[in-house]
Amino acid sequence: MHLVWMRTENGKTVIEDLEIPSTKEVRGCETPILPINGAIFRTSQPQVEMGYHNAPRRQIVVPLEGEVEIETGDGDVRLITAGMALLADDLSGQGHKSSFRPENAVTLFLLVPDDLDPSKWMN
Repeated sequence: MHLVWMRTENGKTVIEDLEIPSTKEVRGCETPILPINGAIFRTSQPQVEMGYHNAPRRQIVVPLEGEVEIETGDGDVRLITAGMALLADDLSGQGHKSSFRPENAVTLFLLVPDDLDPSKWMN
């Protein structure tokens, strides 16, 4: 499973591509169980320009309908669409810009614990 990881490195937000290993199961390929602390469904997004900001918490952002565009201070832009996942993990530093669209998009936020270590999925 491909996962886009947005994190802080040396005070700047950086984006990396990770691959969560999956195994062949009876119903297809699946990842190991990932621990979560909770889930939030957001059914409408603010259509205001969000300047640079940090993620409010460690969370996996999954667009169910619509998409979210993120941009780092270095100009790296990623579009996260339905079926993709973003681990928002830049809790400090410069932050990122984000734009959810369309206005009636549906997004799932999976809150992850502090001890989840995504570096083990680096290529």
